[in-house]
Amino acid sequence: MGIGYSLIRTSLDNIEALRGRPEAVAEFVYQDPGAYVAPKPGFLSRLFDSPAKVAKVPVPERSDGDETGLDKSWHIVHYLLSGDSGRGAGPLAIIGDDLHPLADLDLGLGKPNVISAEAAKAFTVAAAAMSEVDFLVRYVPDEMPLDELYMGEVVARGDVDDIREYALENFHVLRNFVRQAAENNEAIITYYS
Repeated sequence: MGIGYSLIRTSLDNIEALRGRPEAVAEFVYQDPGAYVAPKPGFLSRLFDSPAKVAKVPVPERSDGDETGLDKSWHIVHYLLSGDSGRGAGPLAIIGDDLHPLADLDLGLGKPNVISAEAAKAFTVAAAAMSEVDFLVRYVPDEMPLDELYMGEVVARGDVDDIREYALENFHVLRNFVRQAAENNEAIITYYS
């Protein structure tokens, strides 16, 4: 068990069809019409608000192969790309860019976020120029902020080579996945699970 990071490629039309619709987002992400659990209304809401009637708009379809994940390596990958354990800056910091929520919905570890097609394209250009050596240049356990990084304690206890390979493998997964999104002019929905 742990905190994993997942990404779903989808069209810009699908992003707009899902924006601000927590029930639809939950169904889209989990592929389960019963995935959404509505928050319980407060006492005053139950007393004074009448239930709104909302037309049921279909949830967009998902595509085969539209999802990948970085498992628990996401924070180390983010640090190695951006040099920052926080949000980071620049096109390589897309994992830390959580400022574009898709809907007011907590999937257990925060709101689903959107990486725009433009951000995916900028990441693709920057990441394509990055070799494995470039990616791993910051992987210096004695200099890394291990106490700030998810999985940092694993590196600190001595699993240095295993985590290096784990991060490198997931860098390739991320780079290839985002490149596909950029080539298709797609956005990416991200969420932690």
